[in-house]
Amino acid sequence: MGNGMPMIPPIGAPLRVRVVGETSEHSYKSRVADLDQDFLYADVPVHQGTGREMDVHVDTTLVIEYAASENDVYQYASKILGLSYIPTPAVRLVHPLKCGELVRIQRREYFRVSLDAQVAVTCLRTGQTHVAQAVDISGGGLAVRTREAVDIQYRDRTLVDVTLPYTSYRLHVACQVVRVEAESIGQTISMQFVDIPERVRDQVVRYTFLRQRALRSR
Repeated sequence: MGNGMPMIPPIGAPLRVRVVGETSEHSYKSRVADLDQDFLYADVPVHQGTGREMDVHVDTTLVIEYAASENDVYQYASKILGLSYIPTPAVRLVHPLKCGELVRIQRREYFRVSLDAQVAVTCLRTGQTHVAQAVDISGGGLAVRTREAVDIQYRDRTLVDVTLPYTSYRLHVACQVVRVEAESIGQTISMQFVDIPERVRDQVVRYTFLRQRALRSR
């Protein structure tokens, strides 16, 4: 992006949100509902893994990230200032340019976007292949949800096969399981890519950027 004025996220832009003190594994997804001179209004954040809405409490400090380009992500912190209705409930946050410390980071591989696709996950420990529903993806990894309990454990190595929408790119890559969460039905399995070639990662990042643009245009 260069060293000019920071880009402000447009209405509809995806946001990645986490509560200060929690790890990135407990991140939430949201979108910019509205902006004015002083505030950014975000859809009530939804947990990336479980799909549950965040419990909104005034004065909770959040870290907010949004992508400005394929390579650049901006990050800042804001307390929850309240709920606004425009007309649906939206979390009122400090405007990025009013926060006092808007940081530009080059961490494109960690910006997650939703992914609606079927994924074949092969566990190398058991040799079994399971078909799961993708939850989200980034240049660093992806999460899937199974319809039933499967024998995939923390730190297992896997092979993932999925075709990315928008680009029709078939992603076939090795992963390591970093988190397994039991759900009321099935499991949510978070995986990070292992030894992924940069040309392959670039295809994933291209998808995430196209997905963000599609969300903005809605």
